[in-house]
Amino acid sequence: MSFKKDKQYYKFSFYGFFKNLKLFDPFLLLFFVESGISYSEIGVLYAFRELVVNLLEVVSGVIADVLGRKRAMVSAFTSYLLSFVLFYLFSGFWGFLLAFFFYGIGDAFRTGTHKAMIHAYLVKNNWQAEKTRYYGMTRSWSQKGSAISSLISAALVLYTGDYALMFLMTTIPYLFDLLLLSSYPSYLNGDTSGTLRSVVQGFRLHMGKLVKAIVNRSALKAIVLTSGFTGYYKAIRDYIQIIITTLATAYVLSDSFTKEQNTSIYIGFIYFVIYLITSYASRNAYRLETFFTQATSRLGWLQISGYVFGLAAGVLFMMDNVVSALLLFSTILIIQNLRRPLAVKYITTQFDEKIMASVMSVESQSETLFASILAFLLGILVDVIGLGWGIACLSVLLIIVSIAFRWIKV
Repeated sequence: MSFKKDKQYYKFSFYGFFKNLKLFDPFLLLFFVESGISYSEIGVLYAFRELVVNLLEVVSGVIADVLGRKRAMVSAFTSYLLSFVLFYLFSGFWGFLLAFFFYGIGDAFRTGTHKAMIHAYLVKNNWQAEKTRYYGMTRSWSQKGSAISSLISAALVLYTGDYALMFLMTTIPYLFDLLLLSSYPSYLNGDTSGTLRSVVQGFRLHMGKLVKAIVNRSALKAIVLTSGFTGYYKAIRDYIQIIITTLATAYVLSDSFTKEQNTSIYIGFIYFVIYLITSYASRNAYRLETFFTQATSRLGWLQISGYVFGLAAGVLFMMDNVVSALLLFSTILIIQNLRRPLAVKYITTQFDEKIMASVMSVESQSETLFASILAFLLGILVDVIGLGWGIACLSVLLIIVSIAFRWIKV
């Protein structure tokens, strides 16, 4: 191993661990359903969140690069905290829409910025060759956080039966992350300017460099390649909760449990196992580099495989083969965590490090564009034709688009 597991490595790792202690996450879709929100409205909520991110993504990246990445991250987590409080206080569509507005602001200022900070750290230490391995290992801590989070949230729901409480409890690890971010070394802030005039000039210059970089056709194709599957993953991932609920209904653990308690045990255990596997996948994603000589082949193969598993999961769910549907659906989450470290390395090789937060924000914006469209479409499909048919139809559409995209000449 050419890089060292120094203090900053563990700061990056624990940042991801605390960030993924989102106790509401395993029950988010069920929380909406219990609140009387239809699947079409859920699709609108998810699409709105991604739309907010999409509108602010590039601007937030430029702000991070010009005014400071640490400041952008602090702003992101402050917005997250406000969002969690609003989710706890409100119980209707419009209240959730407001909460998702602030959640989207948090995502916009966070997504590409922290990856840019990791990239800057690797450049400073001349560890660029270990980019996939380093990012994969720190990301694996995020998945461990998700695994632990699923058990904690399941226990809380089991004993309280209150999904909304999970939002309030999530403020605790996010306050820890705020403190952790403040301890990052100042050079990870990037090359910032001190005066308002220099900020405006830097902003204009930065935007010019960014536009020049992304109008390159091959670079634009790289962004689409890395972000397309993530958009699909974001749009469908929470629907696994419906599959688990169906399984829990079919196989009741004990007559002494309520429906919510029975479901919470299933969700906690299944999410825990899935996230342990995705942690392992992320940690070992770099090994795929030995199987494919070209990054585009690695990413493309994983992308098509994920859509095929989605199609198969939808068909099996329609056939009431819930266990097999759950296994194949879980594979999509595993593929995402194999792809992501590879995608980050690939995208960061296409652009100048000085505009990396902006580039990663453009890539994240592409993700959110896909996610918002697909989430809205899937919500309608699930309401009209059911979960199995909805996922199957969406997966077929993306398989066709992906195959066509691979034939586009750069």
